[in-house]
Amino acid sequence: MGYFEEYLIDSRFKSSFDSWNPVSGHYHNVIDWDQRRTITVCTLEKKDEDFVFEALVELIDDLPADVVKIKVSNDFELLSSSTAVDDDSTIVPFYPSPTDLPSQLPKVHRSELTEIERLGVQADHVTYEPKPGETKHVVFKYYINEGNIAMFWHEMNCTLRIPSHPNIVPMDRLIVDSATPGGPEKVVGFTTPFIAGGTILDNVSRVFKLKHLKQLITTIDYLNLRLGIVHGDICTWNLLIDPETDDLKVFDFNMGAKLGWEGDKDHLDMFGYDEDRNDVKLAVFTLYEIITRDISFREENELEDLDIAMVLDQDEWEKHPDVCLEEGVAVSEYRRVLEEWVSARKKTENEITYYKQAPEFIDWPGLPEFPLAEFVGSVTRRASQMRSEMIRRGEPFIKWQRPPTAHLPLPEGQRLLATGEVVKEK
Repeated sequence: MGYFEEYLIDSRFKSSFDSWNPVSGHYHNVIDWDQRRTITVCTLEKKDEDFVFEALVELIDDLPADVVKIKVSNDFELLSSSTAVDDDSTIVPFYPSPTDLPSQLPKVHRSELTEIERLGVQADHVTYEPKPGETKHVVFKYYINEGNIAMFWHEMNCTLRIPSHPNIVPMDRLIVDSATPGGPEKVVGFTTPFIAGGTILDNVSRVFKLKHLKQLITTIDYLNLRLGIVHGDICTWNLLIDPETDDLKVFDFNMGAKLGWEGDKDHLDMFGYDEDRNDVKLAVFTLYEIITRDISFREENELEDLDIAMVLDQDEWEKHPDVCLEEGVAVSEYRRVLEEWVSARKKTENEITYYKQAPEFIDWPGLPEFPLAEFVGSVTRRASQMRSEMIRRGEPFIKWQRPPTAHLPLPEGQRLLATGEVVKEK
């Protein structure tokens, strides 16, 4: 059932807070991206993050859904559990209103989405029916934590404003939900078309053609030099080959930037330009990795230490025996096309250094103002609230928790909604 089947511990869990008290013990607040729940883990002695994650791998899939805190022994034995509101460390993040975005954007309610597969952290393959009898497969991107609010806002706004392009995966719909039936709608995510066949990283047996390289470099030029947008994460896991058109497609702008922009100063410089993430450099390493399957340069070096000379100065790139390139096209031809493009970009790199210099630059407003909320006896504008405080005040909130991957697939006749609710098949 997808990404979390192999228990990638560091990918499944995120420790958001820890504290140590000699009397009460050691506490870790942990987000489980698989079940979309937060749980507090208490240990008898001071333990590191690895211990806590290993304990959760052993226990969390069998814990009742309403448990918010557990105590574990040094042998991963469950000593106690709590469902008390006062023990709930879940944080409810801010979600914008549809009115904060351009009007007339198509939208779908989250309850209309059926989960098919978990593709990664906060990214699922889902379906919905745009009209009766028609099923559409899409990728649902969302966030459940405060730390992703600004990143999501800028990625969503960037994606929805990029003009239709044959080599860029477009926005499909805004996904909305309400804390109460009929209550005010909030934008909790967006969808993009689902393209079968997996990424270039996933589908290593697929032929990577010369035209795919040409499509990649022309798409990067379009983004950088026409729109003033930097993708920022060109790599094999962010590139697809559409099986219907045989065209390369770029997706996932969560590491993107406006060219030359200093970033969102109110929110950790989010979407700010980082020269070390320039698309030309990353495309060079991506082609090298596709042909050779040698990923050592990215594994052993920080981005700021990567230099294209590391691979371009090599006399030859040795094609991995399992790699499929276009029949009759030598590795040297791929390199010639790449190196001519790199040379051309060096000649033009000073012509457009700031996104507003691009002839068709795209731009969007900053995050809307956070709402007023009670906090420690006062009212202030906040990006998130503690769920326990909202429960005590009787305030509704959007729910995300869902069954663990280990309990899937569901019994015949049931389906899982993107809300986390299990319902009968239609």
